[in-house]
Amino acid sequence: MGEEGSERASGRGREGASAGDERAALEAEVRRLRDENRALSKAVRLLHRVARLVRASSERDATVYAILTGTTAGVGLGFNRAMLFEAARDGRTLHGVGGVGPRDRAEADRVWRSIREEAPELEHLYEIGLAKRDEEAPLDRRVRELSLDAGGDDPIARVFRGEALAGAGDDLGGLLHLPTAVAAPLRGEEGVLGVLYADNRFTEQAPDPVTRMVFSLVADHAGRALESARRFERLAERARTDALTGLPHHGALMKALADAVEAAKASGEPLGLVMIDLDDFKGVNDTHGHPVGDALLAAFARRIREVTRRGEEPFRYGGEEFAVLAPGAGPAAIAAVGERVRAAIAEAPFELEGLRLEVRCSVGVAALPADAREAGALVEAADAALYRAKRGGKNRVERAGEG
Repeated sequence: MGEEGSERASGRGREGASAGDERAALEAEVRRLRDENRALSKAVRLLHRVARLVRASSERDATVYAILTGTTAGVGLGFNRAMLFEAARDGRTLHGVGGVGPRDRAEADRVWRSIREEAPELEHLYEIGLAKRDEEAPLDRRVRELSLDAGGDDPIARVFRGEALAGAGDDLGGLLHLPTAVAAPLRGEEGVLGVLYADNRFTEQAPDPVTRMVFSLVADHAGRALESARRFERLAERARTDALTGLPHHGALMKALADAVEAAKASGEPLGLVMIDLDDFKGVNDTHGHPVGDALLAAFARRIREVTRRGEEPFRYGGEEFAVLAPGAGPAAIAAVGERVRAAIAEAPFELEGLRLEVRCSVGVAALPADAREAGALVEAADAALYRAKRGGKNRVERAGEG
């Protein structure tokens, strides 16, 4: 073959190789697009399922858990762990409100193996997780203990302010796994409400572009859902709250008392009730007028709220009468709660409308099962003790069953 023929053959070979490379590249691109389309279809289905969960979860905690469940697990978006941080109303602080994920690699392997074998529905995992929420898993507890400066330099605060998440930096004491993390602001009509964060601490697999895109869609939906849940909570709170004092009203007390009695019977724990009446309140109204009387009731309620401790819930029973419900408090403990309230009212005057009012209160206390077996009987026992405190000279605490 001559030189000219060799060149033609070589050219045809190069053209063939080039055509083969182009065909291989085209086939690879088709496979990539097909895989991406499958991932997007799966993501859209997931988004609909998460949306259904969120729509059914009008309360804030349930909404948060629906979002976190949809972000994790093999039946969700697939991240190892997810956390949600919510901004305070003034926008200056970010509080951790929930975290979902295994405590270590061994637990992660067990959970994911179980999910692969049993193939549970997302809704089923959500219901199980929500039922166990009070147990506070280690990650959930750690997230809930966090309070971050929204203007700070940590990754969560930066995302809240609209900055990109860096792959390195402050990991909040080892809580975050930044090399595999994604995070997005939660936006609503009221502005940025918080941050949704997820990572793959245990698999150490960085999320692909499609997963990142779907995560941002989940975060976008989550922001609106969280805003809706906050509105629902505000309306529910308004419906159960006395407008003057800001305390739950009589109806809320009776509902809480009925629930607490059932819980006490089931657990075998005692339940204490304090009834409080402001002494000589009619004289305040007669001497200074009803506006001053209303201001005193509001200030009286604030002081009761200030001295009640975790687990003790104050209510406005009606008029100048208030109550404190204390699960776990027996006769001696509930008497101590009553004395704490009485002393707090008596120890300092109330400064109102340019007036300095010395105020006292009478207190009656009762406990279940020592003094009563049912909700109505517990109220009657505490009220009878309160009446004895009034007859006995006021500004004192009386216990049911005494006198």
